[in-house]
Amino acid sequence: MIFMDIIKWDPKDNEKVIKNYVEWEWPEGVKVINEWTDLSACRYVAVVDVEDSKSFAAAAVPWKGLCQIETFPVMETGKFMQMMSEYM
Repeated sequence: MIFMDIIKWDPKDNEKVIKNYVEWEWPEGVKVINEWTDLSACRYVAVVDVEDSKSFAAAAVPWKGLCQIETFPVMETGKFMQMMSEYM
C-alpha cells in the first residue's frame, strides 16, 4: 500500500535529524517512490510503497521521540477517479 509521510521536527534537533538520516536506511519491505525536503522549515515528505505493517513500523519506530510523523494512505488521482467511476 502507498503512504505519504509528513515528518516534522524541532529546529533545535536539526543536526541530530540530519545525522540520523544520513546513517539510516529504509527497512526491507519499504520501497521509496520519492522524497522531498521543505527548504523553508524542518519538514520532510516521503511517498513509500509498504509491503506490510511490520515494514511500516520498522520505518517509523527509529524516529519516534525525535520527529512528529503524520502518515496518510494515498493513491494517484487518475487511478482513484477510474476506481470511483466504476462505483458510480
